[in-house]
Amino acid sequence: MLNNVTPPAAFTYIGTGTGATAAASTDTTLETENTLYGAGRAAATCTFASPGTSQWSYNFVFTDSVTIREVGIFNAASGGDMLLRNVLSENKTFTDGEAVEITITNTMVSV
Repeated sequence: MLNNVTPPAAFTYIGTGTGATAAASTDTTLETENTLYGAGRAAATCTFASPGTSQWSYNFVFTDSVTIREVGIFNAASGGDMLLRNVLSENKTFTDGEAVEITITNTMVSV
């Protein structure tokens, strides 16, 4: 957007995965992204909670057993760029017919 550089697509997708390696600033993908049983990348509801604070939310409904350990924000339904990745403290396991609403909040601060 600055200096006539084309900006990337908007970051509007939540992805889930099973990777447990700690998040690092060099991460460009989820370690092991889920793609089946309702746990695949999904278009999130995006809001601004307050100045500098963005939220992404999606209600995942599962059609078989699914484990989630990591989540990420992306700018495409597949591939694309990853804005951020977070690793949960433990595996979260869901079964057929269960659902979970995942909300990710990111706050930008000036230094």
